[in-house]
Amino acid sequence: MKMRNYSAILWILVLIILSSSMIAAERIAVVTKIKGSVEVRPAGESSFKPLKKGVVLNDRDFVRTGSNGALIIVYLDDKSMLKVKSNSDLEIRGTRSGAGLSKKVDMMAGTLKAGVSKQRKGDFVISTPTSVASVKGTEFWMMSDPLLGDKVIGIEGLVELQNLISGEVANIGAEQTGSSTPNGTLSVNTTDPDDIPEDIEEEEEIHELRIQLQDADGQEKELIIKFQ
Repeated sequence: MKMRNYSAILWILVLIILSSSMIAAERIAVVTKIKGSVEVRPAGESSFKPLKKGVVLNDRDFVRTGSNGALIIVYLDDKSMLKVKSNSDLEIRGTRSGAGLSKKVDMMAGTLKAGVSKQRKGDFVISTPTSVASVKGTEFWMMSDPLLGDKVIGIEGLVELQNLISGEVANIGAEQTGSSTPNGTLSVNTTDPDDIPEDIEEEEEIHELRIQLQDADGQEKELIIKFQ
């Protein structure tokens, strides 16, 4: 059945399903685009498997992209978005806080663009081995290298960037780049347009949604919803 208000109906359906008492784990976000090699290691498991468009990510799922990989993740409570580029490794974390989610991304390495809606409860936090970036609602790029450190490129709003080694803190605004290094230095400069990564094109429609459920007997089941 074709739907005119596809996006709105999809999100209402997702929220109804995810509020069901059958859901065992904390549902965080849905994958809306996959390109190339992308894998997920589900929370509590030791091995990776291919990640597909429409899969719902849980608290502490670990995602990695290959040299040709990319994906878009949309949070279920407020549609905050992560665009993750190639050669990235990150753990998606979140806990329910009233009507919203308290969100955190543990980023080991890679490049992502965050489009964060105004947060109802707490900050949206991205942490790396070198830095912590905290936001209330903004848009920015974050690039992390374990050896060289981190760069935050502000697009709009403000990002609070803290270097974990020195404890130094700086606010990164639009058209500014914050650099945080493993030796404890933190600097803010005007952004060089050539340093801004190429964006990932968004896709509006999800044609299949996969949700892991647990029944009253503790048996795991997969609910697959297909759209046309």
